[in-house]
Amino acid sequence: MSRLRTKLWRDVRAARWQFAAIGLVASLGVAMFHGALVGYENQKASYRGSYQRLRFADVTVALERAPRSVLVPIARMPGVRAAEGRLVTELEVEQERGRRPRVVGRLITLPTAAEPSVNRLRILEGRALANPPRREALLEASFARAHGYRPGDRLYPVIGGRRVAFTVAGVVASPEYIYPVQSKQFLLPSPETFGVLFVPQRPVEALLGMSGSINEVALLTAPGKEREVGAAVARRLRAYGPREPQPQSEQPSNQLLQSDLEGYKPFAVVMPILFLGTAALALSLVLARWVQAQRGQVGFLRASGFPARAILAHYVELGLVAGVVGGIPGVALGHLLGIVISKLYEQLLHMPYQVREPHPELALAGFLLALAACALGALGPARQAAAIPPAEAMRGQMPVRPSRAARVRLPLLIAFPLRNLLRRPLRTVGTAAGVACAVVLLILSGSFVDSMDESMGIYLREIQGYDVSVGFMPARGESVIFHLRQWPGVLRVEPSLEVPVRAAHGGREKETVAIGVPPDARLRRLPGPGGRPLRPAPGTALFSEVLARRLDAEIGDRLRLEYTQNTRHRRARADVRAGPLILQPVGYPVYLRLAELQRRFAAPLGLPPDAVTGALLKVDPRALAGVRDRLHRTDGVAVVQTKRELEKQIGDLTEYSRTFIWVMFLFGAAMALAVTYTAADIVVWERTRELATLRTLGFSMRRIALLVSIENLAMAGLGALAGILPGRWLAHYLIAASQTEGFSLQATIYPKTYLLAVAGTLVLVFVGQWPGLRRIRRLDLAEAIRLRDE
Repeated sequence: MSRLRTKLWRDVRAARWQFAAIGLVASLGVAMFHGALVGYENQKASYRGSYQRLRFADVTVALERAPRSVLVPIARMPGVRAAEGRLVTELEVEQERGRRPRVVGRLITLPTAAEPSVNRLRILEGRALANPPRREALLEASFARAHGYRPGDRLYPVIGGRRVAFTVAGVVASPEYIYPVQSKQFLLPSPETFGVLFVPQRPVEALLGMSGSINEVALLTAPGKEREVGAAVARRLRAYGPREPQPQSEQPSNQLLQSDLEGYKPFAVVMPILFLGTAALALSLVLARWVQAQRGQVGFLRASGFPARAILAHYVELGLVAGVVGGIPGVALGHLLGIVISKLYEQLLHMPYQVREPHPELALAGFLLALAACALGALGPARQAAAIPPAEAMRGQMPVRPSRAARVRLPLLIAFPLRNLLRRPLRTVGTAAGVACAVVLLILSGSFVDSMDESMGIYLREIQGYDVSVGFMPARGESVIFHLRQWPGVLRVEPSLEVPVRAAHGGREKETVAIGVPPDARLRRLPGPGGRPLRPAPGTALFSEVLARRLDAEIGDRLRLEYTQNTRHRRARADVRAGPLILQPVGYPVYLRLAELQRRFAAPLGLPPDAVTGALLKVDPRALAGVRDRLHRTDGVAVVQTKRELEKQIGDLTEYSRTFIWVMFLFGAAMALAVTYTAADIVVWERTRELATLRTLGFSMRRIALLVSIENLAMAGLGALAGILPGRWLAHYLIAASQTEGFSLQATIYPKTYLLAVAGTLVLVFVGQWPGLRRIRRLDLAEAIRLRDE
């Protein structure tokens, strides 16, 4: 078998650049597989580890108000491992000069003498709260970073209408706010306008007038018992107005994390399959031509006593060499990619504890996948070589009978490429398929950029027509809208009412927010699928296709909207009809007429009959800064956000996704280059004898290059066109599979993306043929005659 081993290494050296190109494609597939899964596993391990170490609540029960003493019997209930009571309240927080004047703050009390038994914190900067307690606060890290807070700084919650100074003791990471979202209804992390302050229990109880009281119970339960225990605790606390228990799986931050991980999975599966499948196809094309070129050698080996299985093993080993060439660097590149993905995610979020593990089992799996893909690609040509009878193999390859189309007299520039394409149709199809894979990946990469740009364009340009949005705390009457309309520089003001609701239909439900819009709304437009603006009719609600799928609701179906904070003392709900679907890339709110939402919910919730929770303003650009500053100084205005600030917020949130997309695009471009080089070089290599003959007949290299270019570009054009529909289908599939709780992309592929993918691939094919043509150019005439006569 030493002769076969010697032949193997000679073959590898002879086709080293083609093996390197195939190895590159395989290595990219392994890197995508290894890196994506390492990033996925590290993210999952990081948040699970943080949950365990910081004792993240398995279930939480919110109340109206209860004495702290209720915790004693709750802690003894079956299935309860730990119970922690606390006060949670939202209010205005004023900030010092140089920062945004007002934000919405959530105060959460902490026990004074010890760490909480549930929902602990990790201190990232500064120290824990002092004992005995003082007016201090620990700030959640995203909020602290957004506003530049350091230990020793001050901020001023407005409690009972009074501005109270709190000193920042430290900056912390919390398992509840890894994604710093306000609620299930407001799933966009917005640390610029919303912050969490962890404050000492006793001083804040007194300030709130709730000494010795709690309004939330956080529980650790026996595994799998969170819903059962939560329901039992709610029943025990029924005298204190409990809301529906919230298990960990429905906690807003955790929901977003889980949604991110689920949206990440399709990439970790589909992309490696595409890369490794392409590597297998390219290798199959190379070896199929190699087998045909070596028929005489195969016949000699068989005649010398080598069995068919040895020939088969020899060509499979050639495939394994390509697998090793791609697998080893692919594992190393995948390890680096996993680190990059983990770091990018950590920059987006404040994970209390980061886990970065090498995962050797994933490295081994990626390496074995490369070997398996390349062995599979080599198997077909290997079986073909092993099946050739020795006598037939030693005669060389019999001429192929030309088809009728090939016998038609045509100009040489057309006849030569056409004959070569039609002579071996299966090979032509195989080579075109390799080019199609490159086009698919380029379309796929571009489609995510297009879809993100289109979706954010719809949200920012078509839906949000305002310049400034304002949030009131507490809700106000519509008289405030008339007041704002009188301000200099304000061109238009529209009221808004937002109510957190649970939308239910046919046994399915989803927490969201109901938004009331005036009938003549122009600053918040609701585009339908064709872009035509829609308005809620009386008794109907408008919502997106994403929410419609989750509720299994169609136009005309009856939906129930229930206030999410219903208690035995305060209940509100409304039955509405589903209207036409609207485009809504961010979140999935339900839109109703403002007057109808006020009529259904204002009185039951103790709000003014004409209640509004916010306003949208159109402002003269020259007066924008002045209006914004005046709003910040206005009592009752908790949140002021310009449209430019919203654009920046969304840009920051999508930065991770865009970076990942560009990494995928670079991988796709590298794969396209490798595949097109292999396809083009194979054609030149296979035509070496014919091209050598043309040289001896006096053809110039320019004319030979033209003949080869026409053939290669014709083959590549077929492949490029064939890749458009699969690329479109795969892009739509992955975009649909990667939807998250916060964002739902509108699957879009611009014409320029198709054009760039096809044109780019053709350019790569054109460039990829030149190494082979250089070999033809370097042939001297004697060598060309020798090749012709072989």
